[in-house]
Amino acid sequence: MKRLIIISLIALVAAATATAQPEAKSPREDNMEIADFVSDLSKNQQSKIDLITKRSTKIIGNYRQQLHDVRDSIRTFMDRPDDNSAVLFPLYEREGHLQSEISKEYYRCKLSIDKVLTPEQQRTLKEKMDKARQNRELRHHNKSDKNKSPQKAPSKK
Repeated sequence: MKRLIIISLIALVAAATATAQPEAKSPREDNMEIADFVSDLSKNQQSKIDLITKRSTKIIGNYRQQLHDVRDSIRTFMDRPDDNSAVLFPLYEREGHLQSEISKEYYRCKLSIDKVLTPEQQRTLKEKMDKARQNRELRHHNKSDKNKSPQKAPSKK
């Protein structure tokens, strides 16, 4: 009986995640447009890139919604006092699989966009994205430094 309940719960989670239609962020730099990094795109290139990112955004959004639902289920079972290993372990596997699929789709999107760009545009895009990433990491680092309280120097006696 307990096994039937566990299987039913897993099936319920799988059914709920399969039908969810999420809102998604763009695969490239969370809503940044390629045109923000490469200024000499032709209209043809831009339209191809728009199709690629729209498709990837939909796929990634679906995976993110599923991931959200799986994590909700994990939290639900984690909060219970009894041993829920039989339910949680498959949910952890599903969580890892979804994270992997999101990363793969980001990479597929990147490869598809690179095929549309010229080698020079690819270099420009990489340089500007690297610089944007460095700036973002620097802002994050500075922000976390501000949140730390200053430590007093040890007093000498």
